[in-house]
Amino acid sequence: MGYGVLLTLGDGFTPFTSDELKMLVEARVEMELSKPSRFALRFEDDICTDKHEIADKGVFKKNVKIGMFVDTGTGLECLIYGVVAKLRTSSMLGGPGSWTEVHGEDRRLEMGKAGVQATYAARVSDVVKQIVGAYKFEVDAQDTLVEHDKQKAQLTQSTTDLAFVEDAARRNNFEFWISYVVKASPIGGIASVIETAHFATSPKRSQAGDIPQIPVLIAKDNKVLRVNPPAAACPNVSKFDARINFEKPTSATGFAMDGDREKNVVAEIGDAAKPVDPERPLAIKGLDRTIITPAAVTPTEKFLATEAIVNEQSWFVEIDCSATLEQLDFIVRPHQIVKVENAGPGLTGAYQVMKATHVITATDHFMDFTLRANGLGEYS
Repeated sequence: MGYGVLLTLGDGFTPFTSDELKMLVEARVEMELSKPSRFALRFEDDICTDKHEIADKGVFKKNVKIGMFVDTGTGLECLIYGVVAKLRTSSMLGGPGSWTEVHGEDRRLEMGKAGVQATYAARVSDVVKQIVGAYKFEVDAQDTLVEHDKQKAQLTQSTTDLAFVEDAARRNNFEFWISYVVKASPIGGIASVIETAHFATSPKRSQAGDIPQIPVLIAKDNKVLRVNPPAAACPNVSKFDARINFEKPTSATGFAMDGDREKNVVAEIGDAAKPVDPERPLAIKGLDRTIITPAAVTPTEKFLATEAIVNEQSWFVEIDCSATLEQLDFIVRPHQIVKVENAGPGLTGAYQVMKATHVITATDHFMDFTLRANGLGEYS
C-alpha cells in the first residue's frame, strides 16, 4: 500500500514494488455513465545507461492488467481493474525531470478487439448475457422488450462485441457499466475481484411498454453530502456548484394521461409522416433514383423513442462537487444515489452521480464529481 492506494499488476494481483511506488507521482481514474473507466499512472523517471528506469523496465506492457484498490476503513474497494493501452514518456537532458505515464481502460476494452458478423433470434438482453459472459464477467442484464427472430425482426451484428452491446444499450435506454467486488486474501492482499457487467436502466426503472416512467431517486443513508450544516457539524464537500435548467423538463411535453388515469395516451410526441414528395429526389439522367420511405415503427419502438426523450429531458439539475476521501469516507462513482443535506430549499435531496474523477497523490485522495437530479428537492 502506498499513496493511500494499493496498485497491483497482472492476473495474480501482484503488488507494485517499492521501487515503482517511490517513483509514482499521481494515480488518476476517470469514470462516467456508460463510458469506459480510464486510468493513468504518472511516474518520475530517470535515465540510466540510455534506459528509462520505469518505461524500459518491461513491466507495463500492452494488455497487462492493473488494479487500483483503496482502503475505505471497511475494507478494500476497487477503483478500477483494467488493461494497459498506452505508454507515454518524456526525456529531459541528463535524466532528472523525465517522466513516464501508463494509460489504460477497464476490461470492456477487450470486447472491442475484433469485428463479428452474426444474426440472433432472441431478446437483446439474452444475447448480451452470452456475449458479455464470454469475457468472464458476471452479468446483470435487465430484460429488454423486443423478441427478435431471423425472419421478421432480425437482430444482426456486424461490429465488435463492445460496439454491439453499447448500441443495444442506447436503443433500449439502458446503461452499460462495470462494478467490482473485492475478495481479500487471508494472508493479506487481493485474492480475487468479481467484475459484474451491468446492462440495465440506471436508476432502476420498469419498462412497462406503455407510459414512460420517470426515474425515482432513493439515496442510501451512508452516502451523504453535507453542504452547509449547522455549526455543530462539519461540511464534507469543498465545492458545490449548481446548474438548474428550468426549460429542459418542459421542452418535451409531448404526452399526457387521460383524466381517469388509465394510462391512455391522449397526446404523443412526433408528427404523422408526411406524404412522399414526388418531385424529390431530383431526377438525374441515366440514374434510377427513388426516395427513401420511412421505416415502419412498432408500438414498442415508439415507446422506447418516447421514453428516451422523457428520460433525457427529465434531468435538469446538475451539481459540480469536490471533496476528498477523508472528508466523505466513501468512494464516489457513477450510478450511485447520494443524499445532499443542508443545501437549502430546492437543492436538498437525492442525486445520481454522473461522473467522477479520482486523483491520488502523496498527500491526499481528491474526488471531483458531477451529480444530476430530475427534480428540485424536498423543500421546493
